Order: sequence, then C-alpha cells, then structure tokens
Amino acid sequence: MKNLKLILFFFFISVLITTSSYAQTKTQIPADSLPSAVHDELHKKYRDYKVNSISRKSEQNKITYALEIQKKTKLIRLLYDSDGKLIEKDKSKIFIFDASEPVKSKPVQSNDGHNHHH
Repeated sequence: MKNLKLILFFFFISVLITTSSYAQTKTQIPADSLPSAVHDELHKKYRDYKVNSISRKSEQNKITYALEIQKKTKLIRLLYDSDGKLIEKDKSKIFIFDASEPVKSKPVQSNDGHNHHH
C-alpha cells in the first residue's frame, strides 16, 4: 500500500510538471541567436566573462533571454527581454571547496583527565 501511494505521488508530480511545461518553453541557444543589443552588450561589458549558458524562454507570447556568465568566482545571471533590454541582473560568488588542506580538530575537554581528539 505504501508503494502504491509513492507511485501515485510521483505520477501526480510528473503530471504537474508536464502540464506546467506547456505554458512555457526554455531552450538552450547559441550566442549568435541572441538579439543584437544583447550580443553587443555581452561583448562590450562582459568580454572577460565566460558564458556558462544562454537560454531563450517563451511564455505567454513573451520571449526572454537568460544568460549565466562567470569570471573566476563571480557569477552573474542576466535576463533580457526580446528587444534586448536588461530586465534583471543577479550577482553572486561561487565558493570552491578545496580539500587539499586537512581540517585540524581541537582537543575536546572532558572531566576524565584525558585530552580527546575527534
């Protein structure tokens, strides 16, 4: 009975995802498919950045272009309308975990007179 509930739950979720995807489509596109205003701004303002992804989203007869660009640890997400006007800009930092240095633990003090290392 539990498995049946789980199967029905995933079926319901998949139906929701499928029906919501009819309202919008998101497609990865090459840089030369961008509106010229977006392409120009990308080459002027962000020429030192690596382009991680470019997608074209069509929703209710409205087209937007989403770009994710990166320079070292600086990540920028840009959203443009079909005329090439910037709608949204989101900056963030990427933190890269470097496991080359071991983590040193401090001795744990206890009341039994011994120093314990964890």
